[in-house]
Amino acid sequence: MVEDRRSEIDSRGRKIRIGALASLAIVVAFSVIVASVVKVSTSQQAASNLIGKAVPGISGTTLEGQKIDYSAFKGRYLLVNFFASWCIPCKAETSSFVNFLQSAKSEPYGSKLAIVGVTVNDRMAQAKAFANANGITWPVIYDATGVVALKFGVVNPPQTFLVAPNGTVVTRVVGQVTLANLKSVLGLAYATYG
Repeated sequence: MVEDRRSEIDSRGRKIRIGALASLAIVVAFSVIVASVVKVSTSQQAASNLIGKAVPGISGTTLEGQKIDYSAFKGRYLLVNFFASWCIPCKAETSSFVNFLQSAKSEPYGSKLAIVGVTVNDRMAQAKAFANANGITWPVIYDATGVVALKFGVVNPPQTFLVAPNGTVVTRVVGQVTLANLKSVLGLAYATYG
């Protein structure tokens, strides 16, 4: 009698485990199908209290030890890119910036375009290695204390802000930018600010 009861409990336990595994397999299969069909956007324009306002102070010391501030970029379109060496999307987007700088030369805003990078929660040695390995030729502010990131409200990279030649923050892009994103954002800004 006890033996029959134990056998019945074992049988129910097996059925429950098999049912749970089957349910898990269905959920995993469904997730894989959805992930392969739905294209997830890598970046999006996002709200910011800074949009339409004067750019906050951008100043600091570059990875090369030079002092830099916003006055070096006045009168130009400025992409302010917050990144970190440990950020995987940051690495992927760097080639978009490199390609964009090259392709922008033929655009009407090409001669008025600049990029400045700002490190986020990074170490100097890793940030320098990242910049060298990924072909970053624009100035990068080493934001050791997080002051610049705080002024822009940046906690996690990558994030990119576009500043118009008159010093107005035009847009904020959260996530990994692409060449198409950059062309679109600059094209729209140029149409408005010239």
